[in-house]
Amino acid sequence: MDEMKVLKSEFRLCHDCMEEHEVKTVLVDEVTLYKDKELHFECCYYFCDKTDDYYMDEEQMTENDIHLKDAIRKFEGLLSSSQIRAIRDKYSISQSDLSNVLGWGGKTITRYESHQVQDRAHDAILRRISEDPEWFHEQLIRAKEKLSPRSFEKCEKAVMECLKGDMEEKKREKQFLDEIKKSPFTYEEVLNLLKQNAANLSIVSEPKK
Repeated sequence: MDEMKVLKSEFRLCHDCMEEHEVKTVLVDEVTLYKDKELHFECCYYFCDKTDDYYMDEEQMTENDIHLKDAIRKFEGLLSSSQIRAIRDKYSISQSDLSNVLGWGGKTITRYESHQVQDRAHDAILRRISEDPEWFHEQLIRAKEKLSPRSFEKCEKAVMECLKGDMEEKKREKQFLDEIKKSPFTYEEVLNLLKQNAANLSIVSEPKK
């Protein structure tokens, strides 16, 4: 742990030297071996200037473990813990309710959002949930009795909003394709024009040096 980034410094009891003084909260780039490959991930520590040493509290220990597991997930091409949380947020569903809807153990999602790396089968299901709200709605209806009426209603409302958004997006895509059919240009020519316009807009928006 050679390099560290100081996040803040505060006067407090240092649990390393057991004296009161300015204690730094720092980020450190950690490296570990996984399947003979180096994995880099950030860890948060307290740093004691008097002992020139790092230490963690329980909360930091938990967060650092999540960072390590997310580095493993990235290496394996799996969803990160924050991406799994984002799926739940998208559908306004709790950890235990999502586990119940999928027929998994009650604490499965809780573990996947923290210290346990999900297997590929479960990862594939979570990805499908994220990408296919219609399929998730089917699973939700089947598991309706496993959720409280309030939780079911809240989740279904979020799912329907996603379905509505998907329908509007498909409608826009259809309108775009219909316009292309009416155009004297080929589909490939239209795409090239769009790419050129996007490139020109990017050039115009770049700040002058």
